[in-house]
Amino acid sequence: MKKGLQKIVVPTLAICLGAALVGSISGTVAWYQYSTRASTAYLGTSAGTAGNLKLRIKGTNTATDDKWANSLTKEDIAAYLLNKNVGQNIIPITAGNISEDAALNKIGGTGADKDLPKFYKNPVRSFDNSVPYNSGSWLKADTSMYVQIPLEFAFIELDNQKVADIDKEYLEKDVYISDLLIQEDYKNGIDANNLKKDLSSAIRVHISSYRDDDADQEAHSNTAFDRLISKDGGTILTKGYLDLDGDNIDDAITTGTDDGAAYGFGQNNSSEKVVYGEGVQTAYKAATVGGNSSYKELDNSVVNETIYPAVTKSVGSSIVLDENDFEFTKTGATSATSKSIGKTIAYDGDDANFETQYLQVVLTIWLEGWQTLPAPTTSDPNKVSAIWNAADYIGSMFDVGITFAVQAE
Repeated sequence: MKKGLQKIVVPTLAICLGAALVGSISGTVAWYQYSTRASTAYLGTSAGTAGNLKLRIKGTNTATDDKWANSLTKEDIAAYLLNKNVGQNIIPITAGNISEDAALNKIGGTGADKDLPKFYKNPVRSFDNSVPYNSGSWLKADTSMYVQIPLEFAFIELDNQKVADIDKEYLEKDVYISDLLIQEDYKNGIDANNLKKDLSSAIRVHISSYRDDDADQEAHSNTAFDRLISKDGGTILTKGYLDLDGDNIDDAITTGTDDGAAYGFGQNNSSEKVVYGEGVQTAYKAATVGGNSSYKELDNSVVNETIYPAVTKSVGSSIVLDENDFEFTKTGATSATSKSIGKTIAYDGDDANFETQYLQVVLTIWLEGWQTLPAPTTSDPNKVSAIWNAADYIGSMFDVGITFAVQAE
């Protein structure tokens, strides 16, 4: 498997060159979560009152220890992922054609994995001119290839006013992202003989949430929320030309009217490149401000677009969120889009749902294989490509950190 490895380039999504490569692309997810707003008690206007945004990994609490926390360290996350055997083999995969406000497609069916997200790791070499995701020619990714963390959120206030002999009240609060860090890890530059390039622009963070008190217990249609975020935001193609047979030529099919045209026989044949995948993928930007950008279709036509932000500003260096930054209006929209990712649930000690219902938030993080990365050549030093050079990117590491916040009172 080592022979010629130095010459191998990794086609996007096409980690089909051997098990040695499949197992060696490691995006060590130094992922942690903390909230300044959660870890700093709120001091209200009445003496002795305090509130706190709390979170925990769903399913890790017990009857005697609810494990609410102000923060989750990267060690907490790593231990959870290892225990669940999730995200232990990060490789380029794709969620395919989705918009910035779309839920991730699910595997579906009746199996135990029916509610897991549907990711694809690569197509197989095709002799059809189009290979959409539902063609049966795409291999499915498994849970070792992406990171998924289920979280629960609550805003808990202690105010010295007991209800049902309990000095604890849960309040309804909009939850925002006040910081989202996506960057390359410093370890990429430590070994001068084995430097790794930055692939952080290929990281995708998908946030999905709903409230446990949603009357629609199946689809959570009343409170369901989804948001896809990337470092730079904007749109990429989730279709393209690939060289899956490793001959340094984009896969193509031969067509014609002569017998045997598919094999290249005859004199009236033509060649057509195979298009793997379909559509585009759009993401919000991991920042407080967006901007204008563009992307190219396969025919090289340019599409201009506006990129929208997912992070809410704070007022200076304070813990107070800027209320003028709670929403934005998309071009052509008739109503504003809120930056809130959901609301915590309110109840007190005598409510039937006391300490049984919370805001559910699922974070999914993956390495999007269709993202173009720098691939400079002598003739085009600014060239980018979705064909990633193995020597540059195998072993490249990245960090993702996120801060959740509610407005200070």
